[in-house]
Amino acid sequence: MINKNKFIKGIIVISCIISMTMCSNIKVLATEDNRDMQTYQITKTEENNFLEKIYQSETEELKITNIDKELAEDNYINKEIFKTKTLNKKDKEYIYQEFGKIQNFNDNIYKGILQITDIKVETINNGYYEKIDEKILNFNNYTDNDLNNIEKEITIDNNKYYLIKVNWEADTVENIDGENVPITYKGSKIYQTVNKIANPSTYKITVKYSGQVERIDPIYNYTITYENKIKQIIEEEEKENNIVVPVIIISSIGLVAVVIFLLNRKNTYIYSKMDKGFKLIKKENLGNRNLMIDITNCKNKSKSDIYAIKINSITFEKLKGRTISIILGNKKKDIIIWNDYYEIKL
Repeated sequence: MINKNKFIKGIIVISCIISMTMCSNIKVLATEDNRDMQTYQITKTEENNFLEKIYQSETEELKITNIDKELAEDNYINKEIFKTKTLNKKDKEYIYQEFGKIQNFNDNIYKGILQITDIKVETINNGYYEKIDEKILNFNNYTDNDLNNIEKEITIDNNKYYLIKVNWEADTVENIDGENVPITYKGSKIYQTVNKIANPSTYKITVKYSGQVERIDPIYNYTITYENKIKQIIEEEEKENNIVVPVIIISSIGLVAVVIFLLNRKNTYIYSKMDKGFKLIKKENLGNRNLMIDITNCKNKSKSDIYAIKINSITFEKLKGRTISIILGNKKKDIIIWNDYYEIKL
């Protein structure tokens, strides 16, 4: 913090010097830096170590003027996975039961929840097996002629059955010359066929899960802007942008006027990047009670949204390490003051 008494004494001395001249023009100078911009992709776990190394990279010849940080697009990707099972049924509810409607994804790089977005069903033909089907037909009151003419094959339900065996015995007998002679017969006819039966079909089910997943360790895009110490003097602004200190006659009233003027003079200058260089668009008096610069209503706004901020040395020492805000409409840029000159993009 600057001692106000010393500051006022200094002003009195300055006023004496001023009174000895007709007038003195104070030119506002700014620098159009030779900039060096470096871009990096850094994970969150690497961030602290990265920033420490970046700050250590500053030298007297190379100063950091701006650090931009934004979330990389690679933090979110669309992911698809497929799972396949062989099931005995193919209805959706059964498939959901067997697979699950959602799938937790984690490959140690990305994680997220995927949902079923497609189901493919392929029928599997499992072939056939053979089975003997037997029909037993009972008969009675058959004559010898009937026995001799039993059908060798019959058709039942469009299937052919073949005679395998006939079991018979006398049904009625007649005693001839003391012997029982069969007159009619009874028994059973056995027919068989071989049926070809299909095995039950099964189903090859392939389920696709898809959705957006995010990085477990987020990636940030960093853009570091360095300023070379070689500076160019920006062209002297128009007369209305110059600060002119008039002749003040040494008197108690004159000294008070000088003090008030110098205490309230603007200490920060905002420049807009134009086609032919930077142009002063606003002067601001920054201090402990005012850490915001609003350029919303300024003329000559930059088409490229690039602006420069120059802080005088006294104010820089007072505000070093503090955060100031630059506002343009609904855009806002926060800057931590480590240097007296910054170029920013809004």
